[in-house]
Amino acid sequence: MKDVDAERGVDWDGLVVTDLPGKKQPDWLKPGDLLFAARGNRNFALLLDEIPYDAVLSPHFFHLTVKREANVLPGFLAWQINQEPIQQYLQKSSHGSMVQAIGRQELENMALAIPSLEKQHAIVALNKTWQQQVRVMVALTDNMQRTMTGITRQLLRDN
Repeated sequence: MKDVDAERGVDWDGLVVTDLPGKKQPDWLKPGDLLFAARGNRNFALLLDEIPYDAVLSPHFFHLTVKREANVLPGFLAWQINQEPIQQYLQKSSHGSMVQAIGRQELENMALAIPSLEKQHAIVALNKTWQQQVRVMVALTDNMQRTMTGITRQLLRDN
């Protein structure tokens, strides 16, 4: 779970590489698929735009694929799952004593609002812009923190 974050996406370089024994072909991730973090305190959906190499999900995640006939954009579905009303539903629906988890049934029972494809495209574009702004703000904040730390160290050396 440390290699996947709702805001930053997947840290592909940090993933564990392993061989998958067995005769059955694995269900490889494909661009446009969603991963859903089903275990833990933070349940979120993440659209996978690019998959740099063959990869599968650990049992902590559900692998979601939107069917063409569903008339819903994968990015819109991920966005809606991550919004507060659905997050509240997921929090109320989670179960488990040590580690909270969302089951397949709870995921299938989510009440979603599916607008026209035109509105979905607009929402997805707006969400991408917002995510880019968040990344820029985080980078600026990190940079300012490093600057302040550097100033403090310089002051301590000078005295």
